[in-house]
Amino acid sequence: MPCSDGAAGRKPPLDVSSHPASPDRLTPAGSGRPFFDPTADVTDHGKRTVPDLERAIGALRDFTRRDILLRFYADHRTRGVDEVAREAGIHRSVAFEHLERLVALGYLEVARRRGLPGKPAKLYRLTAGPVQISHPMRRYDVLAEALARSFAELQDGEEKIREAGRTLGRGLAVPGARSTSAALEPLIELGGQYEIERDGRIACTNCLFAEVCSRARNVCLFHAGTIEGLLGADGADVDSLGPRGPGACAYHLFRR
Repeated sequence: MPCSDGAAGRKPPLDVSSHPASPDRLTPAGSGRPFFDPTADVTDHGKRTVPDLERAIGALRDFTRRDILLRFYADHRTRGVDEVAREAGIHRSVAFEHLERLVALGYLEVARRRGLPGKPAKLYRLTAGPVQISHPMRRYDVLAEALARSFAELQDGEEKIREAGRTLGRGLAVPGARSTSAALEPLIELGGQYEIERDGRIACTNCLFAEVCSRARNVCLFHAGTIEGLLGADGADVDSLGPRGPGACAYHLFRR
């Protein structure tokens, strides 16, 4: 078994020159970030399968690197090397190596702030979409995008995709939910994250449909319809306010 990262921080670097390269040590797979190109044709996404898989393996195979990346997903704050090292319980040089690898893989990006003269301090922030691994490969996002685009071509397509969302919401709804937070619980159990604000806004800090919505914006109407279905027939009308940063969106709830 590989040695722990704490041990790795104390021992000299391991000579891996005689070993075949693994996805963790390869140059970044593909080009750019792990997002799909919103302007690309649906059929082009299949060409990114291997690069995306190699990126995910490179990010997740090491326990400490995985822990660092998941902390960025849990809290999108920008962080410096010292803070990351402190949170992960490792030496700052080990933290720096993992952060730079995550930058090379396209999951993080670097911002700079004023540090020592001639040596600005590095800050790191999340820039990638979700880490996804499927083997054998399945591309449900491509299917979802194609269906959403088909709705857009229909007469009254916006209302129809919203009604499709309501149907899903009604099927997931918890009987007797007495609050918006309780009504949203089925989506939260699926991995969505929501914050209910006093002015009637719903901030979705982790949208389950974010990647498809970035390429087919009418998916936001599907999401709004799903919330309406969860709230029930006498609940509320929900308007989409659009994206609010990576993987996030917002809605405005109008009580009837």
